[in-house]
Amino acid sequence: MLEFSEVDAIMLRKNSEQIDVFNHMIFERLIPKDHLLVKIDSTVDFSFVYDKIKDKYSKIGRGSKDPTMMLKILLLEYLYRLSDVEVAKRIKTDIAFRWFLKLSIDDPVPDDTTISHFRIKRLGEEDFEDFFNEIVKQCIKKDLIKTNRYLIDSTDVDANVNYPSDKKLIRNAYRNVIKQIDRFDENLSKEYLEKFESEIDEEYKNNEKVSAKKHYEIVEKNLSDLYIKTYDELQNNSKYEDAYGICYDIIDKFKNDKGDRIVSVVDPDARIAHKSPGKIKKGYKNHIIIDEDSEIILASEQTPFNVNDHKKFKDLIKKVDTNLELKPKEISADKAYGTLDNRAFLKDNEITSNIAFYRESSKEKTSFGLDAFEIAEDVSYVICPNGIKSTTYKDTQENGKEYRRFKIDPKICDECILKEQCFSKTKAGKIKVRSKFLMVPKRYDVIKMDLNRVETDDFKKAYNKRYKIERRFATMVLNHGLRRCRYVRLHRAKIHIILANTVCNIIRMVNLTFHPKPATS
Repeated sequence: MLEFSEVDAIMLRKNSEQIDVFNHMIFERLIPKDHLLVKIDSTVDFSFVYDKIKDKYSKIGRGSKDPTMMLKILLLEYLYRLSDVEVAKRIKTDIAFRWFLKLSIDDPVPDDTTISHFRIKRLGEEDFEDFFNEIVKQCIKKDLIKTNRYLIDSTDVDANVNYPSDKKLIRNAYRNVIKQIDRFDENLSKEYLEKFESEIDEEYKNNEKVSAKKHYEIVEKNLSDLYIKTYDELQNNSKYEDAYGICYDIIDKFKNDKGDRIVSVVDPDARIAHKSPGKIKKGYKNHIIIDEDSEIILASEQTPFNVNDHKKFKDLIKKVDTNLELKPKEISADKAYGTLDNRAFLKDNEITSNIAFYRESSKEKTSFGLDAFEIAEDVSYVICPNGIKSTTYKDTQENGKEYRRFKIDPKICDECILKEQCFSKTKAGKIKVRSKFLMVPKRYDVIKMDLNRVETDDFKKAYNKRYKIERRFATMVLNHGLRRCRYVRLHRAKIHIILANTVCNIIRMVNLTFHPKPATS
């Protein structure tokens, strides 16, 4: 049991573990022994909360609500898909909830504003990350987690906003700027709102349709004027600076056709991307790494949706190593993660890769690919499909990657019987023979090793186990509200996603404890 000073005990209030005979009889009679909350209470040790959170509380002031109770309330929300208002009402009437929170029948219940304050003001993203890690560490202590094989994948999480058209987006952004100006200069805000609306109206009088581009041009002109008129306020007013900056970014990304475009003024951190051809997704991503044996989530990363999956691959593995001191023997992931950089990282860290390769196009080729050449282990030479060896190369870089550019003499190629498959033809139908260049990654040893790996039965068995990580996502979407964020902005979306991940782990921990899998020989 953690000990606190007398002042800490007053400020950091803790609900009593002891209950009177009357309450004990009620709880005993009404709460089934196999109730989920009873199982969680006997499986998870929440005592770590006090030590983790005590520095968040002042030494003076009113006594706080029990922080463990408050965290449990947040977990109840995700266990039963309840809002702050709904969980506060449920605690009043649900005897199992009261028992789980160490509240007697007569104890007052925190209201929804207290719950919201605890989550938003009292804690930060790093605190929820700490709580998540503590649960995983308890799984490790119970020997639930192995280090045989880990799985990595991501799923989309919708932002809690609607997505307007380009025209409506810039109008909303500009009006947000005007709203902030109104707080320090009503006359200026009125002037520039009327000016903007009259300019838009004039365009519609002269044209049947007004393009989004024209809307952006009008806003940009007004924004430039306002920059000069409100320069001092922009330096000192953070809310106005934020609204102005969002509006400016929307214009800049639209004008320059940048891919990282803001799609909502309400949630300017949300992003849009194509998950597959014709399937657009907007919002955020939950990147996770799980233990294949237990299906416990070991670490997670949250990003806007347009962040490519492969960019979080190494971060997740390093996070598990740093936070939990665990390193797997193997990693399985979808082929989207199979960049050269990621494959090299696995090999250099002595982790076996179970990542497939994209299939080559079925269209007729006019040139042999890398797989048609014999390439030295140390990439010191290549041998073409006709047996010609080349040691002539130049080291170069392309898109930040290191390559070795081999060259084969065009005189040799001109006499080669395979030249029709190596070179394209001119409009006249003649084969255009020139110097043959072959770009080989300097870490081709990784590609060669993984190409051999994907042909093995061990790889196929491992790759077919990826459904387990999809099962974790499905559980969180169906049971714990992962599909759509409750809150806006990335820092709050992270809290939503981490809580869903944490609850998913707690349920999994309970299931493995009460229904252990049979040992395999």
